[in-house]
Amino acid sequence: MPLFRKKSQSQAQRLASWRSDALRAGGRADDGLGPLLEELDVAVSQQPEGWVVERAGGHLFIATLDDGTTLSGWAPVGDSSDPAELAGMLRSNLEPGLAWTSRSDTGGEPELGARFAVPLDGFERGAVLLALESIGGEIGDEALAGRAREARERPRGEAAEQDENARAADAVTAALEAAGLPAETDAERSGVWHVTVERGVVEAVLRDTGESLLLMHELEYAGGESDVETLRWLLGACDWGSARLGMAPLPGGPGLFSACAVPAHALEAQALAWGVGEVLLLADEYDRLAG
Repeated sequence: MPLFRKKSQSQAQRLASWRSDALRAGGRADDGLGPLLEELDVAVSQQPEGWVVERAGGHLFIATLDDGTTLSGWAPVGDSSDPAELAGMLRSNLEPGLAWTSRSDTGGEPELGARFAVPLDGFERGAVLLALESIGGEIGDEALAGRAREARERPRGEAAEQDENARAADAVTAALEAAGLPAETDAERSGVWHVTVERGVVEAVLRDTGESLLLMHELEYAGGESDVETLRWLLGACDWGSARLGMAPLPGGPGLFSACAVPAHALEAQALAWGVGEVLLLADEYDRLAG
């Protein structure tokens, strides 16, 4: 018998390891980012830590995580002590876009900011453009959001959008199977899957345009929506990794969810595994600190 037993990995850790093994040698996630930002006609400089996009209202910082396989962006938006505004930000974090609101103190004083994070196997133009469009909308930079939207190859017309949504749904089903994640489709809601995980269920909701997939797992929460420090703490937890916390009105009061969105048009199993793993990682950390 060994003197020390090997500590078992959590499901989030196992999914991260599976993703690492599944990734192809496609290069870093920031390969091609500079030329793309130049194409979008934004003022940008490359720094040792990543890229800095100059904006009228401040800066957008972009860098890679996870050994260059995840592209992340952050832009400050100030701060707030209004509980209604903070709760509204947490509710908007459950919208299916790739960007969300967090609260960070990495720059010194705590401040709110918009973030995005996308898993990439090498540089994926469509996913990066979708992320830039999403964070542009979050920070009110309509020029960046509009240019990224126009640069994407989007389906035109209702029939094309329906075809694209159907292809995305097929991609989700295939990715779930390839990643070994058992799931059932929702009998009453199209484009919704209930993914069985060790913590219970992660709900996967495909955006009606087929562009992104929102993964969400409900947490225990009784903190309400009126305490500023609680809401700020929740928004601070949205800065721990690549998932975020979001609120939704439920019959018994506000419900809290660990959530993550991934691009879905060309969804691969490794990206889905990353998203589910990030949801579980944040949920485990929330339980540890809030318990």
